[in-house]
Amino acid sequence: MGLLTARPSSTHFVVEDPCFLDIKENPDWQSQFGNTHPLKLEIGFGMGDFLISMAKREPGSNFIGIDFSQDGIQKLLARIRSFKLKNIRVVFGDIREKLPNLFKTAELNSIYINLPDPWPKKRHFKRRLIKPELVKQIVQKLTPKGRIHLATDSESYAREILDYFNAEASLQNVNQETGIHHERKHLPKTKYEKSFLYAGDKIHYLEYFKLVDGEEQPKKEEALVSKEERPVNNDEYLTRKFKTAEANAKDACDLKQVADQLADAGDGQWAKNVYQKAEEKAEDSLDLNWLAYSVAVALSDKDWAIKIYKEAEGRAENSLDLNWLAYSIFETLGDKEWAKQLFEKAESFPENIRELCDLAESISEILEDKEWQLKIYKKAEENAKEYSDFYELADHVFAKLGDGEWASELYHKAEGKAEDCCDLLSLAECFIEKLGDGEGARRLYEKAEKNAEDSMDFVVLADSLRETLGDKEWAARISPCGH
Repeated sequence: MGLLTARPSSTHFVVEDPCFLDIKENPDWQSQFGNTHPLKLEIGFGMGDFLISMAKREPGSNFIGIDFSQDGIQKLLARIRSFKLKNIRVVFGDIREKLPNLFKTAELNSIYINLPDPWPKKRHFKRRLIKPELVKQIVQKLTPKGRIHLATDSESYAREILDYFNAEASLQNVNQETGIHHERKHLPKTKYEKSFLYAGDKIHYLEYFKLVDGEEQPKKEEALVSKEERPVNNDEYLTRKFKTAEANAKDACDLKQVADQLADAGDGQWAKNVYQKAEEKAEDSLDLNWLAYSVAVALSDKDWAIKIYKEAEGRAENSLDLNWLAYSIFETLGDKEWAKQLFEKAESFPENIRELCDLAESISEILEDKEWQLKIYKKAEENAKEYSDFYELADHVFAKLGDGEWASELYHKAEGKAEDCCDLLSLAECFIEKLGDGEGARRLYEKAEKNAEDSMDFVVLADSLRETLGDKEWAARISPCGH
């Protein structure tokens, strides 16, 4: 997946739906839901699968989701109607603007922030969602003993979040040892979260609760040393370990990981039993896709894998599901025809630019169909609207097709949609590194300098002028440090 994602927009957006709230001020939440159940907020719900799971799991709680993705809101509302859920309300907008007026002091029982965009480049750090100001607002809106649950795939961002929340005296980190967990069994996993876990990446989890007024933070306790000694027999130790992991598994993702370990350890029958449990607990196409992959590779059971793949196809929800499924089927079964059919279905979904680019890349790699690949890139250009759309498409066209002329046209279109200094700076570097257009880059650097808003903008601009353009004099002139 690309790093460029949607950003807050000032566009007014309204949907005629009883679960959508077009509000700016604090509503009477008790009247809105018709009860006094605890209020729980998810900030940035993405595809909405976490909210849906939580609303089903906790009918005695009321959930509010806020996001600035219009497409995401439409999809979540459709799912709420499909499941006939009464305990979810959806708000459009940027939480940093909405939170102060949306809830009263100490009104929220729980707050969830799952995998916010880490914006990994230094120039983009200021776009990160979690900053001290937002943390203070969250603390104010949280009821005493209320919980904050956070998750990120970026270790550096996790450390930054840890520092911000630890600075709040009224909050207590649940994990007093390291502050960060790498497992979270008590909450459902988002589809995006599972995509990282299935790929073998770590998710960094943090959890805090708000202290009651006057309550002091408990002293850090020393870790207890288990009295149970490791069995002398290594097989006995591994058996206990796997049994515990299987018993503690909460979903298909957990079970598949246990089964994979069992298969690696050479116990195919036990692995098969756990894979069967995973199949029963599978929630979506992603679960089934990865399960089928393991069944085909770890157990060499192609017939069972085909059965699971077919079920995964039937439960595919979007272009990305179908693209990943086609790739997996080709890799494990070598079935080009089935992959082609899935790619055709994926193309029919009206999805975003990133997914179209990913689809074009997969078609080229698996089917070696350059004409079809080109057709999808052209479709992506027709659908492109925002800066990130044109920028990401230009990157793909340059890298995958080697078409500098077309990439240049797309980068110029991105320039017309640029929103700030960082956007212009990224384009300037592309002009130099990919297009070899120093003159165009200088023009963009000049525009970036005029659009710089703070010292961080000038710092990263000066760094780029020095390192990419090679203009140390210009860099020194605008650098806040003076060198």
